[in-house]
Amino acid sequence: MHKPTTADMQKIYEMLPRANVIDTGWSKVTVLGWFRTHNPIVEVRDEYALLRVEYDDKGINISPLATSPEAYKAAVTELESMGFDSLRGANAWQAEILKEMGYEVTLDRNASEYLYLPEDLIELKGQKFHSKRNFINRFDAEYTFRPYTSGDYDGLMKLLCMWSYRHIDNGVRFCEQEGWIKYKDLEKVEVDEEILVLDGVVKDLKGYNCYADVLVVNDEIVGFAAGETMPNGIGALYFEKANIDYRGIYPLLDNLFCKAHFGEVKYINKQEDMGIEGLRKSKLSYNPVAMAERYTAVKK
Repeated sequence: MHKPTTADMQKIYEMLPRANVIDTGWSKVTVLGWFRTHNPIVEVRDEYALLRVEYDDKGINISPLATSPEAYKAAVTELESMGFDSLRGANAWQAEILKEMGYEVTLDRNASEYLYLPEDLIELKGQKFHSKRNFINRFDAEYTFRPYTSGDYDGLMKLLCMWSYRHIDNGVRFCEQEGWIKYKDLEKVEVDEEILVLDGVVKDLKGYNCYADVLVVNDEIVGFAAGETMPNGIGALYFEKANIDYRGIYPLLDNLFCKAHFGEVKYINKQEDMGIEGLRKSKLSYNPVAMAERYTAVKK
């Protein structure tokens, strides 16, 4: 196994439409972004791919990507031949195969991802979306919603610094003298890992297969969203950050982004809630139609 290359990710993306998965575990943002500091290594075969990462000096095997049940069994058998007996991130059909192969399987609710119908988040019809429509209708600032450009970087970093200050227990301190919008200064304080991943993505949107947009009020970036349409027809919404001084900005940003990019997808995937109560409440408020369940598995 080796560090993932561009060629590896190309093969993985070619495999995705045949792999019967609806989560984002094998997206470029996950493998090259979220896992980048966890020493990811891969092995890509014709019909399956293996992925291993490290957390707290412990190796973790991600459930293989496979184009069929037979290929999945072959992938798990290869991992077992290496001496591995546990997996994370298996989906529902993979979990059934793992049970047959002698694994004890447990649902990981905190890691399971939320799925929405695109027409629901785009049209916001019916009583269940009444509050979202109200928030959007009451948004009274004149705004521009447009694609992100490299010239927006400093404005985005300013928004992220403000977001960090409010969301990470006030562990971030303003430093106007040093130039708060300079990212090198942001790295001197405790920063949510999500922002570090986001920084890498916006610097290489094409490489991550992503698109990004900004919401601008009075020439200031007050909202940002980024995601991708995966090769299997899943619209993945990876990042949403906004200035909450503007009431209703998150429903507006979410609706605008989904309208712009997800009209033709099968599902919109907003990823997991990590067991965070506020995040779970927010994701549930958009009325998911299903969960992309994830399971952990250990050989009995």
